[in-house]
Amino acid sequence: MATLLWKELTEQWRSYRLPIVAAVLAAFGIMGPLSAKYLPLMLAEMPGVPEGLAEFMPQPDAALALGEYLDNLSQFGMILAILIPMAAVVGEKSVGTVEITLSKPVSRAAFLGAKFVANGITLGAGVFLAAVGGFYYTGVLFTWPPLGAFAAANALVFAYLLLFVALTLFASTLARSQLAAAGMSFGMLLGMGLLGAIPSLAPRLPAAVLGWARALALGAPADAGWSALAVCLVLIGAALLASWLIFRRQEL
Repeated sequence: MATLLWKELTEQWRSYRLPIVAAVLAAFGIMGPLSAKYLPLMLAEMPGVPEGLAEFMPQPDAALALGEYLDNLSQFGMILAILIPMAAVVGEKSVGTVEITLSKPVSRAAFLGAKFVANGITLGAGVFLAAVGGFYYTGVLFTWPPLGAFAAANALVFAYLLLFVALTLFASTLARSQLAAAGMSFGMLLGMGLLGAIPSLAPRLPAAVLGWARALALGAPADAGWSALAVCLVLIGAALLASWLIFRRQEL
């Protein structure tokens, strides 16, 4: 497993996936507080902007900066969590490298596990850099957020993003092309969004983890979303188990 994981991490670096994820999430993490601080000032200086528009803009403060940061991290992190691992299995099938790897004393469970962990590390590196940048610029431009609550909020967002890594790995195991794997993942995202429109289900669905993360970061009162987090973790495990059950029966 360790050798496979190192191989996967090396591939993440050589294919520029790790640097790209780190750079994109770090950039959007920094943009949250920067846009909260300077966007109203830029609009005020731009010609042709209707008078009085600035009065309708929210007052720049740490809460707005943290809200923008979390929105950027969850939205762009979700896209990357689907795009980065979409070729994890189907891509190797198409070029024939999966047969070479599995011809060695390597189990299919270890093969999939290394894929999941490596993609999780890549995404985690991006979340960490985004958190460092978002925390620093929020503190410098506004006030320093509580470190513990901010770290917990980022951990919750990361857990939510890992769900889409697992779902995309499942789709990549099942699909016959990279685009089909990405389409299946976005379809599952859409399906969870539709389920979230049901009031009785919404607090228990994985997306509720993002609301809990926002409340923690902003210091706002909110019920702890332990049930949503539990559902998120169970779905991660179920997606990985389903990936293994399907992959072990496939003829390569």
